[in-house]
Amino acid sequence: MRKSIIAWVLAAAIIVTACSNAPAATQPTAPATQAPITTVVIVEAPTNPAVSPYPAPENGAYPAPGQPTPEPTSEINEATMQAMSDLARQKLAEELEISVDQIKVVIADPVFWSDASLGCPQPGMTYQQVITPGYRITLAVGNDLYIYHTDTVQTLVRCQQ
Repeated sequence: MRKSIIAWVLAAAIIVTACSNAPAATQPTAPATQAPITTVVIVEAPTNPAVSPYPAPENGAYPAPGQPTPEPTSEINEATMQAMSDLARQKLAEELEISVDQIKVVIADPVFWSDASLGCPQPGMTYQQVITPGYRITLAVGNDLYIYHTDTVQTLVRCQQ
């Protein structure tokens, strides 16, 4: 009788084990495979530079390569350039506390600035990323030169370059 009880307990244990949701033995997984190495193709850049309808930029005033180059607009004209030059002279005269007659316009060039900072970003400031037509105006008082960057409306920025 003792043998039959042991047999019944052993059979019950086997049945319970077989019917349970015990995890099945798993085979060890293979290590992760590496992605195949891709082939790098070197493409030579064109040897001839892009031709721009505008004079060569100074201090990165024009848009970076790949950016659209703006078409000339009616905002850039002699009358506006003269008005902005006069405004720059007035502002410098106020800053230096001298007569406007003592200030000469050395050069005034039309420029398309790459953002609203007019080419003179100030630390900690953010600027609208929009092509801004304007002028780079160089003024002289004696032997000292002063550079102003402008838009075509009324904004003047004195650049310390």
